Amino acid sequence: MYNNSMNINIKSFLSDMMGAFAGSAVILPQSMGLGVVLFSMMGYEASTGALAGIIGAAILSFISGLAGATIGMLSAPNGPVTMLLASTMLLLSQTGQSNEYMLLTLSAILVLTGVFQIIFSLLGGAELIKYIPYPVIVGQISAIGILMIKSQLSFIITPFSQLDDMLLASVPLFVSLFTILVIILSAKFLKKVPSVLFGFISGIAFYQLLNIFYADALLSSWVVGAVPSVDNLNFGFDFSALKLLNFELIVTTALALMVLASTDCLVTAIVADSQTNLRNNSKKEIIAQGVSQIIIGFLGALGGGGTKGATLINLQSGGRRWSGVLSGLFFILLILFFGFLGEYLPISVLAGVIIYVGFKMINFNLINWIIYSKSRVDGLIALSVFIITISFDLVSAVGMGIFISMLMYFRMQIKAPIIHAMRDGKHKHSLSVRSDDEKNLLQEHGAKIVMLELRGNIFFATADKLLELSEAYIKKDQILIFNFLRVQFIDISGLILILQIASRMKKSGGELILCHMHRELGIGKKINKALEKIDKQNSIKIRIFIDSDSSFEYAENRLLKSYGLTHNDGTSFIQLEANTLCRNMSQQSLFTIKELAQQHEIKKNELLFSQDSDADSLFILLQGSIEVRLYTSKDEYKRFAKYTSGTYFGEIAFINPGKRIATAITNSDAILLELNHESVMALEGKTKELLLSELFFELGSRMGKELRNSAQEIRRLEQV
Repeated sequence: MYNNSMNINIKSFLSDMMGAFAGSAVILPQSMGLGVVLFSMMGYEASTGALAGIIGAAILSFISGLAGATIGMLSAPNGPVTMLLASTMLLLSQTGQSNEYMLLTLSAILVLTGVFQIIFSLLGGAELIKYIPYPVIVGQISAIGILMIKSQLSFIITPFSQLDDMLLASVPLFVSLFTILVIILSAKFLKKVPSVLFGFISGIAFYQLLNIFYADALLSSWVVGAVPSVDNLNFGFDFSALKLLNFELIVTTALALMVLASTDCLVTAIVADSQTNLRNNSKKEIIAQGVSQIIIGFLGALGGGGTKGATLINLQSGGRRWSGVLSGLFFILLILFFGFLGEYLPISVLAGVIIYVGFKMINFNLINWIIYSKSRVDGLIALSVFIITISFDLVSAVGMGIFISMLMYFRMQIKAPIIHAMRDGKHKHSLSVRSDDEKNLLQEHGAKIVMLELRGNIFFATADKLLELSEAYIKKDQILIFNFLRVQFIDISGLILILQIASRMKKSGGELILCHMHRELGIGKKINKALEKIDKQNSIKIRIFIDSDSSFEYAENRLLKSYGLTHNDGTSFIQLEANTLCRNMSQQSLFTIKELAQQHEIKKNELLFSQDSDADSLFILLQGSIEVRLYTSKDEYKRFAKYTSGTYFGEIAFINPGKRIATAITNSDAILLELNHESVMALEGKTKELLLSELFFELGSRMGKELRNSAQEIRRLEQV
């Protein structure tokens, strides 16, 4: 057992190591290239930028992997984060700021971004980021891809202005194009080898061959150079100089970076989940990313987030739980012992890798969205974000993206149907068992009872729509029921609207009723008290019921009363002859039932029978009220039916003795007769034959009607 467990652990570790190596091979050129882009813009050597990129990759992968919030995800400096930081650094460089000032600003931005990510995640913000619309993300990421390509052009075009020999000046351009071509071809024909790694190595080899061909005439500035050791760098955080910084710029950039980095990270986490069939912990992941950004900020390196390409390579190569940690350790070893390799690393190769990655970030489906009429709105939104990102800066683009997200949310809420279903008293009935006279009247005038099953959010943007849809039912003697079961939230505008509708209903002789006012609506338990606080002048008390059946029962009773038909509430004693079961029976059968049935007198709230108890009896209710419930827990139940004097129940147990499927409890003091299956079957001759024929005729007629009603309800539910 121990050996098997150890073998499994070793196998898992080796898989993680292989995945980490493959993923790191993809991360390495990208991180170095992005570091070179940003730090060159700040006035530092390419080697310093390369080191900053590797440090960022080491910290991000190690801490994210250690947290284990997203199995198999690798984190490192990426395009979105780098381009946003680059736009800020470009702004500072244009104002003539020193490289030390820009480095301190970069550090402050990353530290503050990490703090924002941690706070935002602890407050549940990680869940909100998931609601940023996909078109907004597509527009931003595609524009970032263009900006990444643009940022590399100087590395491959500048030599033309430095040298008279055009062929020699073309070397960086040829090397970049060669690197890109190899990546594309290897991705198509060498699928088992990471294409970026193969293109990276091939590009270096091609450059060295050209260097031999030109007899070492290639410029030293075309290579990264030996990566400096950590000891020789002045990375750090100078607290005394903080007062010199532009904190308005730092805070706005950090907020934008928090949104952008967190969004990109969670998208990468979803990619990882799709491969592992696991579910990421978004809150924990964003906190881990925030801690990483803070450490990177103090070290003056390059921040980042999740990297989709490297994550996929890692997972496809077998990497799982500890691959992120191993990837981080790999980069740390590279920093400590292999910095000299930078002397052989052409910047043009890194440029080729970055251009390829940038091109892959462009989502060309955006064009199809604009062409196709049904997706044109989404396409135009993505295009607008794309143009803003290209034309202005990423900080503005992120802000605009959030603003557009809010507009899209409101648009979706306004367009979404606010009524799930409409049901009137002709097609829906309460579970209260009615007499034939009551049934006939409710069937004739049931349209005066209308229940609107509401859905979604009732707030200032949708309240007016609810009023428009309710207008048709605000008329004389109408009873309108609002069912809030599917409503997620209601604001003050929605509550004020309810008061207005209730007032208008009352003036027209009707009534507004509410049901299913659950806690998640955010207005507490005492709804009328909440309405009173919202409008002090309001004197209307709205009836509120716990469920739709109770509200419908009240509405039916109100309608019956308005037509002079007094509702049977169970208080009156109804003789056996007038009971629904016996009204058409012969005198002989009535006499037989009186002889066989046992009379019971039960107090209010007492148990008549319980679920799963043995049963073979039919109950004839002479006085009182009985409720039949199906309990789902000790305190929660679903009401099946309500019976009052003059009705009967328990027919299934009488016809086919067995276990009770529900529980019966008295709502008031009750008097009833219990007719036992065994006693009836013990009868002989014509007495038995007559009683059974009359009993089964009545029971069969009732069950047939109930089946017909059930079929109609099933058809209605299929249409909802």
